[in-house]
Amino acid sequence: MRTTAVVAVLMLLSPLLLADTHHVEFDDKTDFSVFKTFVIGEQQVTSRQAELTNDLTIKAVEDAIRSGLSAKGLKETQDRPDLIVSFSLVEAPQRGVVGRGIQNAHVVMTSVGTFQIDMKRRDTNGLIWHGVYTDEEANAAKLAERLPGDAKKLISEYPPKKK
Repeated sequence: MRTTAVVAVLMLLSPLLLADTHHVEFDDKTDFSVFKTFVIGEQQVTSRQAELTNDLTIKAVEDAIRSGLSAKGLKETQDRPDLIVSFSLVEAPQRGVVGRGIQNAHVVMTSVGTFQIDMKRRDTNGLIWHGVYTDEEANAAKLAERLPGDAKKLISEYPPKKK
């Protein structure tokens, strides 16, 4: 009975425990309407999990960024792009204990990913847009599955709204 109650509470609280957060910062002095082209530059993935470091996952994230920016009217080009878009992911396993008392305690492992997209002007190499998405999932495979959607959510906030 007690185990059933703990499982029920965990199921109810899991959306709160595994919540995503994101934040976007930008240079408010930049006129974003002048940017018409982009290139996807450097990407960096720091994880011990093969689900996150493989080329297919990285390509899926690149494709999500590419389609999001293209939908905003930007064109990808290798020749003198206005924006250089880079991204990074740092994944860290997290361990927690749930339950009350020694007999009812269970170790729970999750995978926390901090995903970041940066946009720099090619002409000055100055950072003009920065988005961070933190996602906590039950495992690295689920995190890898969600990364392209996380990228789309961040890119949806480009160009920034005028204040």
